[in-house]
Amino acid sequence: MTASPQGAARPPSILFVHAGAELYGADRVLLELLSGLRNSGHRLQVVLPAPGPLHSHIAGLGVAVQQRNLGVLRRKYMTPRGLLNRACRTVKAVRFLQRSIVDHGVAIVHTNTTAVFAGALAAKLSGVPHVWHVHEITTRPLWFARLLARCVGLLTDKAVFVSQATLDHMCGLNPSLRRKAVLIHNGIDDSRALAGRRGVLRAEMGWREDQPVVGMIGRINWWKGQDKLVECAAALARSHPQVRFVLVGGTFDGDVQLRDSLLAAVAASGLQGRFVVQDFRPDIGNVLADLDVFVLPSTEPDPFPTVVLEAMAAARPVVGFRHGGVCEMVENGVTGILCQPCSVQEMSDAIARLVDDPQLALRLGSAGRARLDRLFTRDAFIDRFTSLYKHLAST
Repeated sequence: MTASPQGAARPPSILFVHAGAELYGADRVLLELLSGLRNSGHRLQVVLPAPGPLHSHIAGLGVAVQQRNLGVLRRKYMTPRGLLNRACRTVKAVRFLQRSIVDHGVAIVHTNTTAVFAGALAAKLSGVPHVWHVHEITTRPLWFARLLARCVGLLTDKAVFVSQATLDHMCGLNPSLRRKAVLIHNGIDDSRALAGRRGVLRAEMGWREDQPVVGMIGRINWWKGQDKLVECAAALARSHPQVRFVLVGGTFDGDVQLRDSLLAAVAASGLQGRFVVQDFRPDIGNVLADLDVFVLPSTEPDPFPTVVLEAMAAARPVVGFRHGGVCEMVENGVTGILCQPCSVQEMSDAIARLVDDPQLALRLGSAGRARLDRLFTRDAFIDRFTSLYKHLAST
């Protein structure tokens, strides 16, 4: 991507409002987008709700970043008192964002994830176009999912969905939203996925090269299915005692009990030494380099997990449940294996099949890499957003 040629219309100024400050899926997608837009000459501002590693990564791109409590919605706030707290925080955030829109000559507001409403409200009150980037498939509670779909329809000019599954779900709850819906699959720069060296993770764990490693990467959450991976490991313990499992990912603040319950399940299954739970680590390339099979065991439909793209970039075969955005990423039987949702038996069988047939695993992984290069490139991702912003700025 190159800067606009001399004499061409200057790209619009964009204010990004994001719901986190870590380095997981939606955070990484934001970084990819900011990097590409910065290179094409856009003026960018970012507001994050809390301190975290994302701040320094954004600043490293030369993009201005500020911190403000944005009233981000989390499951723990789904009580009358919690919702009142979020409403008060959102009102204050809207006022702050309105001032930023005026002070920086913002032409478009982009809200990244549906966990924050302040950006949409500030754009509406300021009379500037708003893009809502939908990374979630919200199913519970149903009343909130319906309300969210209604709000997105009312408060945005364009709703960008990361997958067809995400689009169909929200538009099923609010059919009128389809006229504003745009599908833009995420794309990645593969350098992070390829930055690792085989043997680093195995050396840390004391695992041998002849012991296949199966694993997943993702924040520990109630629907991400880490418990299903533990169940798969337990199911394979006798038939495949040589296989090792690794789970990499931290938790939301206050959710350490989820991690504790996973560790308890590992211990109860007698998997100590064969199943390791690690906290978030930035060197994902080293993890992927030592995986022989990547697993996505999400029990709810995962919208469009960026980590699957990274596994594909590293040419790792993917095993997942057959729902959500992964069905658009993985071609069943060609780049990976998709199983009946929540079936530990099918997932265990798929893992065993790939562990027992390393040539099949290599073939599926190579096909996944080719599919990534064909469908999910960073340049295509940036170009589609650039075209969208240009259209909104001209209307």
